[in-house]
Amino acid sequence: MLFLFNDVVFELGDVSSLLRDGSIPLPVSQFETLTPAHLTELLREAIYVDPNMAHTKFERTRYFCALISYRAPGANAILAVRPQGAEGPDDVGLRFANVPITTLAYLWRQQNHEVLTVDEINHEVWSRVTENLHSAH
Repeated sequence: MLFLFNDVVFELGDVSSLLRDGSIPLPVSQFETLTPAHLTELLREAIYVDPNMAHTKFERTRYFCALISYRAPGANAILAVRPQGAEGPDDVGLRFANVPITTLAYLWRQQNHEVLTVDEINHEVWSRVTENLHSAH
């Protein structure tokens, strides 16, 4: 499974297996009861601390992607932004989307060839999914 987190496409494989393989720093019993609201809160806290976490904390971000796809079926992309001057996690904006797999595959291929740009992601994803966009802010 592919998942877009800001400007990075993650290949998650089988989400259920990833979450249960013992490498996620959260017991299975805990993520089974994790609500989308609590997951949103955790994401905001993580982005507030490190707005560039998709690059600086790759594995942690990958687990967040798996949790989002598991607890919010249909979501396979997120735009998480900490605005300049943010005073706390509540100021972090989150947008979830369901992006066609063909688009994600194209972006993943571009990323693997090291030619993926933020402009291309905005053009291919965020400017096209406004009708299906869900804001968590």
